[in-house]
Amino acid sequence: MRRKAQNAEEPPGAAPAEPSTPLATKAMFAPVKIVAKRIAPRLSRKLYTRLWRVIDDDAPPPRPEERQDSVTKLALALALEGALGAIVSGLLDHASRRKFARITGRWPGKRAKS
Repeated sequence: MRRKAQNAEEPPGAAPAEPSTPLATKAMFAPVKIVAKRIAPRLSRKLYTRLWRVIDDDAPPPRPEERQDSVTKLALALALEGALGAIVSGLLDHASRRKFARITGRWPGKRAKS
């Protein structure tokens, strides 16, 4: 039996590289990803507005371009807005990938290292 010649780029004894995501999977997932990226900011904005009502029922969330009485309140509002944006975007992206994988049987992206 003949052995396959090792790739010149791989050092001897190295594990083979994980195959990349097939182009067809990337192409099929692209519209799903676009929709998720469009929905995430809207969801996070609605969640931010509702959470801000719990913090300060009287006034709308402060904006940086407005004159502020409290910089602390502005900092809290900006931190909450940024955190919610990242959380909602990440969770929606992961959920859309999981649903896509259930439907197609292929994970769109890199696998987690075990």
